[in-house]
Amino acid sequence: MDESDKERPTEKAAPVEASAKAQEAPTSESEKKRERNKRVRSVLLYLLFFLVNAIVIAVFLLQEDKTGDRALWENVKINLSDNLLFAIPALFGYVLVLLADVLVFNVLIYKLGGRNKSVLATKAAVYGRYYDKITPWSVGGEPFQIGYLIFGGLRAGESCAVTMSRHIVRFFTTAPIVIAILLIGRISTNAVVMAAAILSVIFGLIVPTLMLICAKRPVVGEKIGLFVIRVLTKVRIVKDPQKITDRLKENIRKFSLGVDHLTKNRWALPVIACAAIIELVVTNSLPYFVIRAFGYAEVNFWRTFVLCVYVTYASGVAPTPGGAGLAELSFYAVFATIVPDGYLFWAVLFWRIAVFYLPVFIGFLLHIYDSVRGVVRSVKQRR
Repeated sequence: MDESDKERPTEKAAPVEASAKAQEAPTSESEKKRERNKRVRSVLLYLLFFLVNAIVIAVFLLQEDKTGDRALWENVKINLSDNLLFAIPALFGYVLVLLADVLVFNVLIYKLGGRNKSVLATKAAVYGRYYDKITPWSVGGEPFQIGYLIFGGLRAGESCAVTMSRHIVRFFTTAPIVIAILLIGRISTNAVVMAAAILSVIFGLIVPTLMLICAKRPVVGEKIGLFVIRVLTKVRIVKDPQKITDRLKENIRKFSLGVDHLTKNRWALPVIACAAIIELVVTNSLPYFVIRAFGYAEVNFWRTFVLCVYVTYASGVAPTPGGAGLAELSFYAVFATIVPDGYLFWAVLFWRIAVFYLPVFIGFLLHIYDSVRGVVRSVKQRR
């Protein structure tokens, strides 16, 4: 073999290497373009989310009932300034409820591995209440909390266990108390509101009780669930039985994780139960403080408390976010004979701010903060 033959491979290698380099530049350029497009889509999604939230809040405000006689705002301001001891708790009872919920998440998360995740617990509590308020029948809070806890570093099983543990204890703590209040209170009001509240409590008991049976006796629970699905399919309420069956099995799995977590951490039961009772008492005490804030002293705390329980559960029947519409109508129907003339509209408005708009507003602000922070972090990483 002569020298010229030995050099041929080298001569061929050079064009191959040059071709590889030529392909590398376009690839790098296309990656940069994809990255830019990804950032643009991310910003557009943030803006779209803000716009949707703003529209939702605007729609809720427009839905408020503004009919009937009302006192002048100047008179309202005078009464509120003269009764600040009642006006402050009327508007910021939500803060106390939120702090109790943050404690619950802290306790449940910490036990998973001794990790202090106070920020994650706080955001999970705020976001959970935010999505509860803006979704029909308050179904959005817990699914979002599960996803957010996973995003915050918890494993999928851990996030389900934490969220479902809280849900199980909260429900089975408050449900018996509410039933006892409605039975023992013996305070009658608008018949439609009372019927709606009682139906809400009864139907609210069905699903958690079924889930608990499924968690303890999976075979029995699944048979009951499948029977109900078949019945609902025959009457054409359920159109996709397989989809509902799959969802039932997934919910049973999540519920079982929550039960197992509680079995191993029974010391957390009183913490969750206390937080649930605090929420029940504070939320249903707000009308009393609202009415007292308007200068009306001749109002009975227990009566307003029981009446608000009726209103709270009656509004849960409505398939609108936060029970919008039915909540206001129920309040008007129940408290019309208690609130002073001209102040009923303001009482409804202040009550809705305390129980609905404030959680929505705080959750919305947190979304803005996290979104802006994410964009800033992305820009810094790019540099």
